[in-house]
Amino acid sequence: MNNFLYAMTESFGRMQEKIHMVLEKPTCTEKDKNELFLHVGNCVHSILDYAERVKVDEEEKRLLSAFRYINNSLKHSEKVVEITEQQGGFSFPTSFPLTIPRREVVWSVVDNGYIENQRRNYKKFLAGKNVIETCEEIIKILEKYHF
Repeated sequence: MNNFLYAMTESFGRMQEKIHMVLEKPTCTEKDKNELFLHVGNCVHSILDYAERVKVDEEEKRLLSAFRYINNSLKHSEKVVEITEQQGGFSFPTSFPLTIPRREVVWSVVDNGYIENQRRNYKKFLAGKNVIETCEEIIKILEKYHF
């Protein structure tokens, strides 16, 4: 297995572990938030490191563009301080019938004004969506391509 593919799949696995660990806790500490930021950011960077070395089909470029947006935001925007948030779980006030949405870590709304096409794709494909599921989707796409 090439080193970039290994780095991408390993960083994804570590990110998944951290997300599951945080979601098992009743509250998210500042350290948990920092570790989520670290592991999600590392996963995004390793996805883009691999993606830069392969040529993807036209239809898959829009999803990859969304990941480029968050990667560029992390590297270049001083405004970006969070890239994920937690949703779901039990909250107050409650209403009946009682429904408790599944707790999950999703992509935050990130609007840094950079490349409009990437921003549009980020809003369409990532913002508010499950981090694990979207990373898994792009990784499966990228694994089809070898260099």
